Amino acid sequence: MNYFWVIGGGLLQIPIIEKLRSMDLNVIVSDQSSDCICHELSDVFFQIDIFDVDSHIEKAREILSKGDNISGVLAAGIDAPVTMSKLNEFLDIRGVSSRISKTVHNKALFRVKMRELGFSTPKFREFKRDEYSEFCDYLRQIGNPYIIKNVDSSASRGTKIFYSADEESERKIFIEACNVSKTDSCLVESIWTGTEHTVETFYDIDGRFYECFITDRAFNYETGFPIETGLRNPTELDLKSQKECYQLANEVSSALGIKVGAAKFDMMFTDEGPRIIEMTTRLSGGFDCQYLVPAATGKDILSMAISTAMGKEFDKELNKSTRNYVALSGSIWPEEGVIESIEGLDKAKSIKYVENIFMRKKVGDTIEHYNNCAERVCIMIVAAPSYNEANDALSKAISSIDIRTK
Repeated sequence: MNYFWVIGGGLLQIPIIEKLRSMDLNVIVSDQSSDCICHELSDVFFQIDIFDVDSHIEKAREILSKGDNISGVLAAGIDAPVTMSKLNEFLDIRGVSSRISKTVHNKALFRVKMRELGFSTPKFREFKRDEYSEFCDYLRQIGNPYIIKNVDSSASRGTKIFYSADEESERKIFIEACNVSKTDSCLVESIWTGTEHTVETFYDIDGRFYECFITDRAFNYETGFPIETGLRNPTELDLKSQKECYQLANEVSSALGIKVGAAKFDMMFTDEGPRIIEMTTRLSGGFDCQYLVPAATGKDILSMAISTAMGKEFDKELNKSTRNYVALSGSIWPEEGVIESIEGLDKAKSIKYVENIFMRKKVGDTIEHYNNCAERVCIMIVAAPSYNEANDALSKAISSIDIRTK
């Protein structure tokens, strides 16, 4: 048997599995939850935490011992680039080294590395759980505004912006950030101002650099929690600004030693040009390269990544636009509480230009306070020939759905 290993079994892994099926490949899926949506889509399922490197290698050894082959491994849209790198190294498959993946996955190490390499960084400092008094002292020194964030988690968990001192809230976020970080620490940074963007780039097996796409990201900062409210692709940045973003991505990736695979950046475009908030060596999450970008441009970044993971060249046409649409994503924000009813979903799905509606909650589930991006109830994606048409379709879809809570 020839297998391709997909790390993670959520919604964002479904398009990958569908593409693998079209290539007649057998699929291994690993996920901590046996109830994940991709369990039934897999040929072999391993109930493993996506961060458990040792268990992944143990299961790979079992597969190989049966005389079967694992031709590729991919973590796309899920925060497990280190596991992917370690598994690649065990299988002797080309990919980004685990040393690089570990560096960029750890936000504190990445900041240190960027400073060493001469790239712009904000003021920053990492604090362990037992350094709370030093943490408090630093907050009074860094100046407003500042952000407290997790070190190696995703979806803005344990993250909040502070525009003025608030000791009770600062302590709460300090604890939460440490809890969701495997380093048992948090990161404090000064804040840049500007527009926020996903900058997706890729290196093929011969080390050629590809400018894949730039997506604009909208956030609500009213409560201090950075809640992503929507995406837009293609970007509204002018061509000169786009070129600056791609150039910075290439320079940083090259300086780090990345020669193959994904290099995805969260950037802010400031008055001084692009600045890097975070980066990772996996494809984007947020339904970006999986649904939003194909709906807008027709680009197939997932197939590029699959071929590269197998050590093969890919058709350069996969990275060319075949569609000239504007794609938007948005969400519904019901009141906190237990969901009593969800109405109007079929009506919303039937609206012209609505591509996908992904419900992340169901009747009986509880809606918590919106303090990270993982708490969003649903994700809607629309794509239309113009922004106005797309925005109108999104507004109609949002207003069609009624979610009642108690």
